[in-house]
Amino acid sequence: MQQIPMNLLKQFIQTLPQSDLSFAYGSAVQPQFNYDYTKNKPMIDLIIAVDNVEEWHKQNIQINQTHYSGLSYYLGSRFIQRMNVEIFPIHFSPFVQYQDLKLKYGVVSTKELIKDLENWKWLSIAGRMQKPIVTIQEFEDLRFERACISNLQSAIAVAILMDFKSSMSLQELLYSVISLSYYGDIRFTLGGENQNKVFNILKGNYKNITDLYLTNLGDLNNVIKIQKDGEVLIDTSIKSLEFLCSMIPGQLLSIILGEKDNMGTLKMMSQDRIKDLIKESVKRKNQFSSRRMLFYNLAMISPLLSVKYGIQKLSKRFK
Repeated sequence: MQQIPMNLLKQFIQTLPQSDLSFAYGSAVQPQFNYDYTKNKPMIDLIIAVDNVEEWHKQNIQINQTHYSGLSYYLGSRFIQRMNVEIFPIHFSPFVQYQDLKLKYGVVSTKELIKDLENWKWLSIAGRMQKPIVTIQEFEDLRFERACISNLQSAIAVAILMDFKSSMSLQELLYSVISLSYYGDIRFTLGGENQNKVFNILKGNYKNITDLYLTNLGDLNNVIKIQKDGEVLIDTSIKSLEFLCSMIPGQLLSIILGEKDNMGTLKMMSQDRIKDLIKESVKRKNQFSSRRMLFYNLAMISPLLSVKYGIQKLSKRFK
């Protein structure tokens, strides 16, 4: 894998209107197993969080009009903001060329980003930040920092609850964690992603993923004990089960409980029932978000770019 072009990425961010936070994610900046970086130079994926989406796009259309296509080009910033509220919260601009870099950047409201980390409203930003990222522009905000840690801890808790047993390997646990944001994703159903993606992410970047989670366990250290040989011992007592259930993000919990929406209802369920409900709720959340994202992108990006991007995604199926 080639060195991350941090200076160029920072320079690119400077060509855009002011933002709160920016980071890079994906195979271009985090190594993946079975990816030939000498033959394939992946597009660098960015997320940019901004205070006011409509105003940001208004300014950016004036500065970087070529970054927009389809309805976003013709109907402008107010329409983008409306679609972000009603359909999907991230507006992506793919195939942006900056010097010798090929970029795709997604713009999202900072408030929506934090909500997703806290509650898994979309499990889109939260899912991306459940893997190692490369921060380009720091965001010093206490709520954001707490939300980042909460997102990681919730991912561990939900992954344990999806297969609640007294022990598992650390690799098995982390595989379940990485799988969370892909389980039920329509892109896998349509063949737009490599079916071995989770395995490739984990094997290619195992140390960084391990460090990310083991340094942010917090109170989960009272529930799991990681042995020197990589075995994870899990306290399966009722008290620990209740603690793990308390870490399920709000939006996911609402799907699990439905109209009952009462934590006491969850505590009365059997462990097998809880496992089944969590798996189904994660699947439904990802199906909902990925369908919305697909519809949004088809509507907001030109047909030519949509086809080009679709072909690129389909090619990953065979890598």
